[in-house]
Amino acid sequence: MSCLFQKLLGIGFTILVTGGLGFSAEPLSAVRDRPSNAGTIAAQLTAAQPVSIPFKVCGASQTWVRPTRTEQLKKLQSMSRYSGLNPKELQDLLQRFWQRDIFSFTQYGLSLRMEPVYLSGLWTVQDQLWPCYDSTRVNQINAGKTAEVWVLSHRVTRIQWTGQQYVMVVQPAKTGVQFIQFPRRESQSTLPLSVVTDQGSKLTVVAGN
Repeated sequence: MSCLFQKLLGIGFTILVTGGLGFSAEPLSAVRDRPSNAGTIAAQLTAAQPVSIPFKVCGASQTWVRPTRTEQLKKLQSMSRYSGLNPKELQDLLQRFWQRDIFSFTQYGLSLRMEPVYLSGLWTVQDQLWPCYDSTRVNQINAGKTAEVWVLSHRVTRIQWTGQQYVMVVQPAKTGVQFIQFPRRESQSTLPLSVVTDQGSKLTVVAGN
């Protein structure tokens, strides 16, 4: 009886190994010698960790406040660039930049800055912006190495790169504007930027160019 039991046990084990019951087995040496993917997984996890991005405030005003709509329209109507527009056309033109707080740029050109400067109400502090555009900074922007973001009525506390986008954290402020620049880690035509307050509210980002 003992011999018969051992034979039956051997047959059962053979069935398991050959997959007769839907199982498979492999020698322990094969498992031990199999290349581990732990290093790859660790690298992926590391790559997914946010990376802090340094930024520079190249221009700012602590006291800026957005002009009233009346002041804004009066200013635009005094400029030859906009004076020929009827009230509806002027209102439609304002919609893109008026009352927005975050503008991003991946290229520099004087004409690319004029529209957001005047249509957002930043014309009252535009002299604070021009130090951002010495020849070195302009070359870095147009070479795709530097991004620029205008932050209105908020203060930037930190920027991180997630591997797919920049996440900028800001604090609301009653007054002020910051013009900031930071090194890019991508080459998209429109900056992949998400802006949130320190309380978690998301802000709309307008691509200035």
